[in-house]
Amino acid sequence: MKRKLPFFFLVVFLGITQISLTQPSLVLSKPGKRHHFYYQVGDKITYMDKASGRKISGPILILTDSSLELAHAPRINLNSISTVYRTRYFFAQAAAAGIIILGVYIPISILNRAFQHERPLVNDDLYYVNGPMLAVSGISMLLLNRKFHMGKQWRLQVLDFGHPVYN
Repeated sequence: MKRKLPFFFLVVFLGITQISLTQPSLVLSKPGKRHHFYYQVGDKITYMDKASGRKISGPILILTDSSLELAHAPRINLNSISTVYRTRYFFAQAAAAGIIILGVYIPISILNRAFQHERPLVNDDLYYVNGPMLAVSGISMLLLNRKFHMGKQWRLQVLDFGHPVYN
């Protein structure tokens, strides 16, 4: 019992500090479903403005109950956002792997064959090994960003958790 009491107070103290540190969250959600994505101050977001049709990206600086402000962008009302873009990180890694293969492995392989005086410099093994990886990388570049169109399917809202929001 003596060992459980300090552990209990530690858990209560950590819980209280976590509750006091809550901040408003921007939620991209699908009504009636469990699909949702959270954004907080400092997170990077990319969206398209309805009025100008421009794609704007940057970290969130200020988040109020009906608007958000990004670094190097004016404050925008949440109703003025037509599309939110999210990066698919698996595809980003596959695309980066293709860039590494194209920019590093293939030139090193060609230079190695040139220093060894082997002909041809580009052999069939290079095509068989790197061709599929470059194809996967190219497809990954096409699937890199996912679009969420605001409207019936997706909506943006701010969850405040009962704390005041400061400008």
